[in-house]
Amino acid sequence: MRALGVVLLSFALVALGIVPGWAHLPSDMNQPMGPAGVAASPAPTPDARANADSLIGWPSGPRVTAERKWEDEFLRVPSPDNALAIEEKLSSVPHRAGTQADYATALFVRDRLQADGFDARLVPYDVFFTGPITESLALVAPQAVTLDLIEGDPAHRTAGERLAGPPFMENSGDGDVTAPLFYLNHGDPDDWQTLDDLHVVVPPGSVVIERLGGFSRDPWAAQRKWDELKKRKVAGLIVYYDPVSDGVYGGEPWPNGNWKNNFMAERIGGPQPGIGAFTPPGDPTLPGQAPLPGIKHLDYQDIPHSDIPELMVTQSVARALMRSLDGSVLPDESWHDGFEMVERVGAGATRVHLVVKMERKVVRIWNVIGRLRGAIKPNEIVTIGSHRDAMTFGAIDPGSGTTVMMQVADGFKKLTDANWKPDRTIEIASWDGHELGLYGSLSRAYAEGPDLRKHVVQYINTDQLTTGPPFVGSMSLELWEFGREIAALVKGLDGRPLLASETPKKPVMRPPGGGSDHQTYIYMLGVPGSSTGYYGHFGAHHTAEDTIEGLKTYDPGMKQAVITAQYTGVQAMRAAGAERMPLRLTPVPTQLLLDLDAFARLPQLAGVDLKPLHGELAAYAFAAAKFDHQLFLAERAGDASALDVLETKAMLARDVFWMPDGLAYNKYWHTIDRNVLPYPELAVAAFAPQDREAKVKAALDRLTAAIDRAIAAIS
Repeated sequence: MRALGVVLLSFALVALGIVPGWAHLPSDMNQPMGPAGVAASPAPTPDARANADSLIGWPSGPRVTAERKWEDEFLRVPSPDNALAIEEKLSSVPHRAGTQADYATALFVRDRLQADGFDARLVPYDVFFTGPITESLALVAPQAVTLDLIEGDPAHRTAGERLAGPPFMENSGDGDVTAPLFYLNHGDPDDWQTLDDLHVVVPPGSVVIERLGGFSRDPWAAQRKWDELKKRKVAGLIVYYDPVSDGVYGGEPWPNGNWKNNFMAERIGGPQPGIGAFTPPGDPTLPGQAPLPGIKHLDYQDIPHSDIPELMVTQSVARALMRSLDGSVLPDESWHDGFEMVERVGAGATRVHLVVKMERKVVRIWNVIGRLRGAIKPNEIVTIGSHRDAMTFGAIDPGSGTTVMMQVADGFKKLTDANWKPDRTIEIASWDGHELGLYGSLSRAYAEGPDLRKHVVQYINTDQLTTGPPFVGSMSLELWEFGREIAALVKGLDGRPLLASETPKKPVMRPPGGGSDHQTYIYMLGVPGSSTGYYGHFGAHHTAEDTIEGLKTYDPGMKQAVITAQYTGVQAMRAAGAERMPLRLTPVPTQLLLDLDAFARLPQLAGVDLKPLHGELAAYAFAAAKFDHQLFLAERAGDASALDVLETKAMLARDVFWMPDGLAYNKYWHTIDRNVLPYPELAVAAFAPQDREAKVKAALDRLTAAIDRAIAAIS
């Protein structure tokens, strides 16, 4: 395990044909060899106290020894009892953004941070909000049945399930529709074509039912689905989670396991016109702006919006609807969900009555920003952030993340009382309006973007962290070795260091994806960031079951809450005290090469010459390995001045992928190596309906030029 990271890298580079000589590793695994016989820095060991005077990004010596002692003190602070007490303050009632219950959580976080010695304040914004006023669904024919939209078994429904209200689609239009019902699989244009081939006539004004699922790199996919709904003059849409994708086919269902049961559904965005990849992120009624109080918003009628009523239903309701359909049997197994019955697409005899009325208004949200001032570099900031608003009770999403932040603040209070001071300022940011569209973090980025990019040196996201194994470090690639070193210290559920559970097929470190506020910092502001925790399957996501009681299923004994707080606190401490940001560059070209291999298999890129990009990345991998070894030697020699120079170069190499004018298709996002998914400009160009060849060439040219600059920065 000691050299696992280097071994994995070596094998990956050999498999990709980059450096054949890397296939021959020395017998001394404590000193693996890099390209051309250059000694590479060893991967961290699961022995938590090996090399006790050495840390990535720190010059070895007495400061490291002192840091290790402070970390030991911090690790003893987080506790299950404290975590549960925080959860009870945050997650006892539903608290959607803009509500009084949401404001109460803002006051709690502010006051708690102030008690822990942070300079904490509320920062208000006014944003667009939608929510259901009325929702109902009934079968009209072949028999009249009113369908129950509330989650939970009707025979044993809890007070919490009633209080949470029915699931909904945030972007739904209003409507009162009585119409025939048809099954449309996933709702893709190809699914409509299949119905046409079967001579199934879906009359204008019908309602369709779809199961969620499927993945496409095509940024136009959602718009094509919407266009088809409008072309076919669909009057209503019903969606559900297939038990194959989230139900008994995956594992033990709720409440005994992590998967959805028959009576669970979610609160999600829902389809609407427009292509999200091309629009300004954030509040659509103030596109590309900070929604500061007092600014006039666009009227709802003046922004692209859905005019189709949309409902999310439980598997129980979906099964009843599917059982009622007549007509042709499903065309093939690719259309069949997990319901144990013969299913049909519909022929017009099944009719439903669907009613949706949504509330739309501007509401106030409250970010909470708390700072613990740095003693040496106060203008450099390490930010820990988690959203606070929830779709229902939010004990895990986002309560687990806020609980981690509060436990970290408690730990820092204990350390500062014992005269510890961070070198850099540590900031805790409690975002609001996340479930409306990352509004809290995006609002701050619009209001303070240049200042944040200048001063924030690392962003640590703590949203939704305790959904069961595995533990995953979703980090900017240049932070992977830094993250692995922390995983060699903090112990997991089995009592061993988190890194000890790593295998070649299940690495601890993964590329950062999307879905939370790290997107704002990593992809908009270009700040190295992470979102690290226990990321098992989360069937209770956005359901009425994401409650304090539900923690017994996902985090029994609140052990994950303690471990994730320990990891996050140590990460913030090491980032705050490092000479510069603790970067290693070798994982960057290595992962980009693996991503390029996947891209090369896209039919849309058939005939495109990717060899020049491959060659640039191979050259970068070679240069990065030698450069990382220089970092390793400077750290071990305790040479702060050399480390300072090298890490400055590393940050320059990282920043080549941040485009000041934004991406070719969206000026608000800036990173061309990855924007949730890898190679965002290349992906958009590959699926472009016009000028595809020219756009692909432009994307490849930008990438190769950036990699050239990265190599130059470290040479």
